[in-house]
Amino acid sequence: MAYRASMATRKTTPGQSTRDKLIDAAFRAVARDGLADTNVKSIAAEAGVNPGLLHYHFASKDALLHAAVESATARYMAEMDALMAATPRSELFDAYMDFAARTLEANRDLFRVRLALGVRAMNDSEIAARLEVANEAIRGRLAIICAAGAGRSEVDDRDRLRARTTKAAFEGLMLSWLTYPDFPMREALAEWAAGLRAGMRKPD
Repeated sequence: MAYRASMATRKTTPGQSTRDKLIDAAFRAVARDGLADTNVKSIAAEAGVNPGLLHYHFASKDALLHAAVESATARYMAEMDALMAATPRSELFDAYMDFAARTLEANRDLFRVRLALGVRAMNDSEIAARLEVANEAIRGRLAIICAAGAGRSEVDDRDRLRARTTKAAFEGLMLSWLTYPDFPMREALAEWAAGLRAGMRKPD
């Protein structure tokens, strides 16, 4: 997900809507303070707006966080779509893995928020359902990328399983990296991708 600026460092810009200011501020606040210690007042303060404006735009802190994740996911999918449109199919898998490795730092805040919500989703079916909408959309694109890596133009069940594995593995790697800053994220991602690439090039 190649943001032009990390959610952690991107500040509000002139002309930015209050809604977008709050979305960016939510990412920064959760990344800094954690989900449990982030509240409406801290998000509003981070955005530089009155707390009442948050409730005008969002029903709750959770609604704001969902909107933030959905906004970031939409950006991710748009960048994936652009990559897929610009890359020959024979090069698509390698291009996606290079793209993922290059943009790790810009994704840290998104993954902090997603992983925090993922923990809550284990006991909250509404959160789980909302996250699954985004997960399904991303997996659909990953399945196309996996099919291309296997030299096929049509997606089949093997590609869908590989897409699920890809997403789960990436989130697991990100969790390790966020928890332990010394975790060799880039090296681990490269090793995992090499194994998957080798498996796809074997006869199915």
